Amino acid sequence: MTGAGRFRRQRQLFLSVAIDTFGSGVFLPLSLLFFVTVRHFPAAAAGTAVTVGSLASFAVVPLCGRAVQAVGPKSCLVVSNVLTALGYGLFFAAGNLVTVAAATFLVTASDRLYGAAWPTLVARFAKPEELTEWFSAVTVLKTTSLGVGTLGATALMALAGGHGLEVALALNSASSLLAAALLLGVTVPAAERPGLRAARSNTRAALGDRPFLSLVASQTLLSAAWLIPTVAFPLYLVEGLHQAAYWPTVVVAVRYATATTLQMRISRLLSGWSRSRVLGLSIGAAAGAIALTATVSTAPHALQGPLAVLVAVVLALAELASKPTAAATAVAMAPKGDEGPYMSLFQLTWTVSYAVGPAVIGLGLQNPPLLWTALALCVAASALAHRLRTPWRPRPQPHGPSVRGLRKEAEAP
Repeated sequence: MTGAGRFRRQRQLFLSVAIDTFGSGVFLPLSLLFFVTVRHFPAAAAGTAVTVGSLASFAVVPLCGRAVQAVGPKSCLVVSNVLTALGYGLFFAAGNLVTVAAATFLVTASDRLYGAAWPTLVARFAKPEELTEWFSAVTVLKTTSLGVGTLGATALMALAGGHGLEVALALNSASSLLAAALLLGVTVPAAERPGLRAARSNTRAALGDRPFLSLVASQTLLSAAWLIPTVAFPLYLVEGLHQAAYWPTVVVAVRYATATTLQMRISRLLSGWSRSRVLGLSIGAAAGAIALTATVSTAPHALQGPLAVLVAVVLALAELASKPTAAATAVAMAPKGDEGPYMSLFQLTWTVSYAVGPAVIGLGLQNPPLLWTALALCVAASALAHRLRTPWRPRPQPHGPSVRGLRKEAEAP
């Protein structure tokens, strides 16, 4: 069966993902603005409360892996969406900064549960050789839905002003509930279960798996580079380089357009390559993009905007190659049928940068050359962690999956 045929069979699952991501796109770009404009908190105080709530949610990561083991990925996704809707509903009642932090914690803790459950759910549907294709397809879907949602947010602000923020928040909560309802109708294939409780995976075992931990470390460090087009450039181009206000929009639009139109082509183009080689190529491309970023300020004023667009394209291509491949690698390295604790940790590869990246980049832009150097060091450390990861090939396990029984061999060239 073709990839398109497989995905059509899971139309309801993908529709749920699209609706959920659309709602996030409508509200997430405006979330801080909501607290400032509608709830009338000072921007710095609101930002601090949101950051505290988001960072606190990392404490539940081990529990998320256990939850996936206990009730399965589908149930966890449903619960995650319902809790997300509840958390966003609390935004309306946020009367002080403690409430802001608590509501943010509920939303981001739900995201941690989603991050542990979603790759595990994909592992139920996809064969090992189909994992990268599945994650690539989901990336396209999420990127498109997020982009459309962001355009919707812009339209709401233009038409309704401050009231548009309340509408966006209500739409986001409703989209989470609708996504949960759609998931209830999805039939998930049963997983192979370890025969003995002692063989079950856990967070400690995942932390002790050096190749897996090297993958997580490498991808977490690399994810700092993905923030350049969407977080660093909007402020850097306008405030630092005094470019026209439309350049940040152009950069972000090109980044999303590249991801939407080229993801599946990149996936097919690299399908014959080893996963290790693809990840290494992505790290190299990110390093080149950061080197190009460092030259933007020295270029003629008329070329700075186009150079930023070029950086965004290179980083988008690197991200397109890296993210689905890393996700497929993580699932394949986890004990089959018991991926929850591993996937709970793997989500750090994108959640850490989005939690702390904006604040760090905001401070770093006070000295852009130092910021680019720091990001280059992150990518260099990512390359080192990737190099330290022992090449591997999972071997079938006849007696059921276990962490101790997961054997790794040299990956084929």
